[in-house]
Amino acid sequence: MKYKIMILKFLAGLSIFCMVAAVASIAAAADISIGGGAGMVPDYEGSDDYKFVPIPFAKLAFDNGMFVNLQGLTVKANLIPSKTWRLGPMYNYRASRSRVDNNRVDTMKNVSDANEIGGFAGFDYNNWFVSLEFLADTGNAHEGWLGTARGGYNYVASKSWTLSFGLSTTYADDDYMSTYFGVTRRDSARSGLRTFDADEGLKDVGFDLGILCQFTENWGGRLLGSYKLLLNDADESSPVTNEGSKHQLFGGLLVVYSF
Repeated sequence: MKYKIMILKFLAGLSIFCMVAAVASIAAAADISIGGGAGMVPDYEGSDDYKFVPIPFAKLAFDNGMFVNLQGLTVKANLIPSKTWRLGPMYNYRASRSRVDNNRVDTMKNVSDANEIGGFAGFDYNNWFVSLEFLADTGNAHEGWLGTARGGYNYVASKSWTLSFGLSTTYADDDYMSTYFGVTRRDSARSGLRTFDADEGLKDVGFDLGILCQFTENWGGRLLGSYKLLLNDADESSPVTNEGSKHQLFGGLLVVYSF
């Protein structure tokens, strides 16, 4: 465990350094965009209750293809000077599971918020895109890791309208799965849910949809939506998900200003 923590701290430091290095190249930036909005997300992973959350947005896009992008709780920095290839560090903040609407899940031990560090790689070609992402917990929230594969297409209808759609799937390890979908003996005694040992495996498959509209030269809007189907030990075989739903939805609306 100590070696794992040391490795994750090293990756966190390296990622922060790389992000700072990319931002230091701001003089070469082609586009700067900032904005934000609000979205609807499940109360916890596996829940059928939903809550509203803020969605901040910022992007620095450089002439050579490098970029730093913040959307929601995820930051990515592409360090490859290419219009096609993508490679760089990423950070994701995963909110805690506490004070949820479901009474039985709420009596289980709280899961603290997670600061996840990792990286991504991929390519864009003729409006098609493919990427692989890896994230690991740097603290003691779930102490695990997960990897996601994404692919899709951006349909440019006009200079003002772009439709983006894609598919994704996520694989998670034992630590992640047992934290969010397992039920220990102590949690079972508290909640009345049966004990359950969630094993590693494919956690979900999903469909993403985005509509980008440029109202004026500077102002634009983004409508985001996604659907995820929880699989294997993350589906309704888990007492946690059985209290909610294996069908997970997300929707968001953002307003963006580009300089």
